[in-house]
Amino acid sequence: MIDNVTTWNEGLSERQRKFVEAYSANGGNALAAATVAGYSKPHPQGAENLQKPTIQKAIEALRLTTTNDAIATREERQRTWTALMRNELLTPMERMKASELLGKAQGDFIDRVENNVSGNAGGVWTVQIVSPTRKPESIEME
Repeated sequence: MIDNVTTWNEGLSERQRKFVEAYSANGGNALAAATVAGYSKPHPQGAENLQKPTIQKAIEALRLTTTNDAIATREERQRTWTALMRNELLTPMERMKASELLGKAQGDFIDRVENNVSGNAGGVWTVQIVSPTRKPESIEME
C-alpha cells in the first residue's frame, strides 16, 4: 500500500499520468485512456501500460485517493450480511433477510428470460418473453 496518497503519480511521465487519470475516469478502458493520453498507437500501448508495475501501482493509488472510506465496499457488505445471517440472537426473519441480500449481491437469484422471435424481414415481428417470475407476454413490432 502507498503511504502518501497525494503522490500517486510519482515516477510517471506526463503521458503516463494522463493515461492513469483517463483509465480511472472511464471505468477501465485502456484503449480509450491511451487515446486521451495522446499515444500514437493506442491499441497496443494501452494494453502495454497495464502490464507496467509503476502504472498498476499508480492506478491503485489513485483509486485509494478517490475512494471514500465512509462507503462500504462489496466485501464489507458481504461480511456484514454473513455475520447477520449466522447470528443466532437474531430472529429467523432477520437472518433470512440477510441471507437473501447476500444471495442477491452474489447473483444467486438471476432472473432467466427466454426470448422467442418470429417474423419476416420487412413485416411484423412477434417477440415472446418467457420468465419464471412473469406471465408470458407477446409484443408485436414493425
